[in-house]
Amino acid sequence: MRSRALLAGLALALAAGASPAAAQAPAPGRTDPALNALAAPLYAQLAALKGIALPGPPPPVLLRTREENRRFIEQELDRRYSPARVESERKGMIAWGLIPANYDLRRLFVDLMQEQVAAYYDPRAKVMVLGDWLSPEQQQSALMHELVHALQDREIPLDQFISPDPGRGDQLLARQALVEGEAVALTFELVLMSQGGDFASLPDLAPLREMISAGMSGPAVSVAPKFMRDLLVFPYIEGLRFVHEFRKRQPWSAISALYRDPPRSSSQILRPEKRLASREDPVPIALPDLRKELGGAPPVAEDELGEFALSAGVGLHLGEVAGRAAAAGWRGDRYRVWEDQPGRFALAYLLMMSSEPAANSFALTYTTVLERRHPQLTRKGVPGRSGAIVTWREGDRAFVVEKRGAEVLVLERMPAATADRIRETIWRARAAAPAGVR
Repeated sequence: MRSRALLAGLALALAAGASPAAAQAPAPGRTDPALNALAAPLYAQLAALKGIALPGPPPPVLLRTREENRRFIEQELDRRYSPARVESERKGMIAWGLIPANYDLRRLFVDLMQEQVAAYYDPRAKVMVLGDWLSPEQQQSALMHELVHALQDREIPLDQFISPDPGRGDQLLARQALVEGEAVALTFELVLMSQGGDFASLPDLAPLREMISAGMSGPAVSVAPKFMRDLLVFPYIEGLRFVHEFRKRQPWSAISALYRDPPRSSSQILRPEKRLASREDPVPIALPDLRKELGGAPPVAEDELGEFALSAGVGLHLGEVAGRAAAAGWRGDRYRVWEDQPGRFALAYLLMMSSEPAANSFALTYTTVLERRHPQLTRKGVPGRSGAIVTWREGDRAFVVEKRGAEVLVLERMPAATADRIRETIWRARAAAPAGVR
């Protein structure tokens, strides 16, 4: 699930932030006088909506072929993420059961980005790039979207705003949702204004959300794991809903404040009131060093899941409704993955929920998830209402779901000989954690 940080970061690098090399030499492509002429009035109209005075001329527009686009995607992936980082993401996804062990994750990223990213704004070279295979209508729509990114870049440097922060994948996803949600919403606003409508007055976004979901199709998407498909669409459909809730409360000009103090979790995107009304930021969670208990095995992945990824992960096995219900009380989490033998991954995950009943509900739900993922497991314990713990064995490996108060600890494929010591080490560290890290 950590790979959403990589995929989200790459998607944003292409949609709203490119490479240092682009600042040193003109991006390959050809200019289109008609598109550049069209960009000027659209840029002025969008700037007026956002309350930006004297925005100046828009960035120039370039056209690229599919082949040029793919080469840029590959270069950008290699620049931003080393082979070791991509391999770490791949192992994390295997540990969570999201992809097969031999899955070519790098190729999936490139194929998805080539298929789904047909336009982007480059804040370093200050140019907008459109695919030359798009129809005139598609180019105009994409142009409006990328012009919003260009205006966002005037308010806060987008390449810094979306820079990957190791271990903060859910925060990056929330920022992506803000960036893309505003771009989609302002594009719709401009269209609605020409028809005498108003985005904030729309009573139901379902038709727009369905249109966005339907638009994300193609051969690469059709064969991608469901989690990756959900990840791709999240910033657009959930970001759109978040910005709609904002717009019902504030004018467009006030959205600049959100870039100075952005949403900090996917939970705040899914539940806008947690950021726009009664503020509820995520609770930081830390895991102790467990290398001794794991025979010195180094960690290969560590991150936060967040409400979106937790919901999507549970939903893969129990359905989307059950996934959303299980994650609804999310307050903060942390996971770490170790590879203690080639191809064998141990996982520790600590989750804080909003209440003890919510934690109990999640613990019960996740026992079902584990048993569906691993039907060969032998259960050793049965959960109760408090101090609940369920354990399983698979050879010399142990699986645990344990609830204490409003927190739930999940261990997967831990060495059975040290599983109890790992549990107690984690809980002791929790008891000793500073008040701000709970």
